[in-house]
Amino acid sequence: MDNLIEPNLHPIFVHFVVGLLFTSALALAISAFAPADTRWRSTLQAAGDWMLGLGILAALGAVIAGFDAYYSVAHDGPSHEAMTTHRNWALPTAAAFISLGIWRWLKRSERPGALFGLAGLAAAALLTVTAWWGGALVFRHGLGVESLPAATGEGHDHDHGDGGHGHDETAAAESESEHAHDQSSGDQEHAHDGGTPSDHARASEEGRSPTSAPAHSAPGTPEATALAFHSALASQDEAQVRSLLAEDVLILESGSAERSLEQYASHHMMSDMAFLSSVSRETLSQTAEIFGDMAWVATETVLRGRFNEREIAVKSQESLVMRREGESWIIEHVHWSNSSLQNGLSVEESDRQGSEDEHDHADHDH
Repeated sequence: MDNLIEPNLHPIFVHFVVGLLFTSALALAISAFAPADTRWRSTLQAAGDWMLGLGILAALGAVIAGFDAYYSVAHDGPSHEAMTTHRNWALPTAAAFISLGIWRWLKRSERPGALFGLAGLAAAALLTVTAWWGGALVFRHGLGVESLPAATGEGHDHDHGDGGHGHDETAAAESESEHAHDQSSGDQEHAHDGGTPSDHARASEEGRSPTSAPAHSAPGTPEATALAFHSALASQDEAQVRSLLAEDVLILESGSAERSLEQYASHHMMSDMAFLSSVSRETLSQTAEIFGDMAWVATETVLRGRFNEREIAVKSQESLVMRREGESWIIEHVHWSNSSLQNGLSVEESDRQGSEDEHDHADHDH
């Protein structure tokens, strides 16, 4: 069904909700204030009652489908804030119309009173605000469409339970890749012997396929697992990503934490895949070490390309902690961080420029 209707059934339900409930509120308000001897009053009242009942059924479907979208649609910081605002208006609006429906059912043999008419108009006002925020999610933030707008937030905590989120809407354009992670490619020198540390210097040609693999990645090593993880994300292979991550994996990025595989899959995984499939990677270095049945892999890469109508040029750092399971390695912890590259500069020049800026900055009194 997700392939038939994107992102889900919510867009279908909400049109019936707005049309039926708004019209029912107006119809019942008019019938409440119309003179008792008006010939069409009883007809308008009956129509309002039917529309109210059908609208409430549609509202229940919209709420269920809306929560599905809230936890599944790829989004950035600002759009998440808008989603939460839309939800916070939608729930009391639905409750208001359900209350009106119960009220009308209990008083169905009577004419709606003035108090009911005013309550209906107030609920219609709530519905208008809710619908406005729903429209903003699509036409301002681009949620649920084929091509998302550029993410302007640095990220946020996806724990929807407490409503606490951290957003940074002043982040640079390249910081949208904070939710996407490096994909290793190119040639590498491999020296790995049991628990001996191994250093790798790898480079790839600009524009290399996101799923291209280092030429000498030995099977069954932590480095090979890191490469398989990157390749699965870049090729948007969710099943492979799931097979490489522990159920209780801890993923830290952009000041937020995802504390299980299911939480990552329902939040950032899809946006990470979309990003990595759109950029090329140049691996600068990789270091790994094994301690018994545990291992860590640290990788530094450069990501370049165009994503969501923005030019991307960032230096990305990744650390993975793994545990051995039989002949394979399972990723238990992931940490990602990125820094923007200076426009037109190489990695070395950008690093040198950054160091000089820090040095000059330190010479000033504040």
